[in-house]
Order: sequence, then C-alpha cells, then structure tokens
Amino acid sequence: MTLSDWASIASIVQGVFVIISIAFIWFQLRENTRLTRASNTQTLVDLSSPFNLQLIQDREMARLWVQGASNYDTLDEIDKYRYYSLIAWWLILHENIFYQWKKQLIDQETYGPWDHELKKFISRHPLNQFWTELRGNFQPAFEKYLEQIIFNKKE
Repeated sequence: MTLSDWASIASIVQGVFVIISIAFIWFQLRENTRLTRASNTQTLVDLSSPFNLQLIQDREMARLWVQGASNYDTLDEIDKYRYYSLIAWWLILHENIFYQWKKQLIDQETYGPWDHELKKFISRHPLNQFWTELRGNFQPAFEKYLEQIIFNKKE
C-alpha cells in the first residue's frame, strides 16, 4: 500500500468519525432539551406548590382567594391589598409559564393544563376591575394574551 492509499483510507475514516460525532452531538442536544423541559416543568410545580399548600392550610387565605372578587368592596384596606397581591403573584407565575412556552422551554403538553387553569382563574377573578392597575406589570405578549381572555377579544 502506498502513502496515497493510506491517506485516502485516513480521509474516509475521518469522514466516518465526523458523521458519528455530529450524530452524537445531535443526540446530546436533544437529550439536553428534553431534560431542560422536564426540569422547567418540575420548577413550575415547585413554584406553585407553596401557594397552593398555604391556601389549603390557611382558611382565611382560602376565604380571601375564593370570595375576594365577590366581596372586594366590603374588604378592608389590608385585605384588598392581600387579595390584589395574590392575584398579581398568580399572574406572575403564569407569565413565567407563558414565556417558557413561547420560548419552547416547556412543551404544549405541559403548557395546555396551565393555560386551562389560567382561563379558569380569570373567569373566577374578574381581572377587568384591576386591569388598569395591573397593566404594565407584564411582558407585552402576555398582557395582550391576558386582555384577549379578560375582555373576550378574538385575535
């Protein structure tokens, strides 16, 4: 075998290793994306759990959460602030979820139930009465989405 033959064989072997390396990198990127999405999904549960557990454990907080919208005018200044803060916090959580979904950091299968919960939340808590105060606190795309839900706008 001549030196030229060895060089040809080395080029072929090098080409095969390049293809194998590209396949390996592609597999690793796909696996990383899958693990990141799973981690993001778990983080959403971690963020919402203390809030939900507090609602379960604290009857007064649960009462404020459930009846705050219908009794808002009869609440004192402190409870009005608490109710408004609960709503704002829950919307911030949903903004995070919306952002992650838009950036494809969580998949549709994860986002769908959260979106359903957001719509249910808005139907129970008439945000239109707070919208002037809330508006401007969120990313523009999320605000637009909230307005579509709150005011039943069609895109």
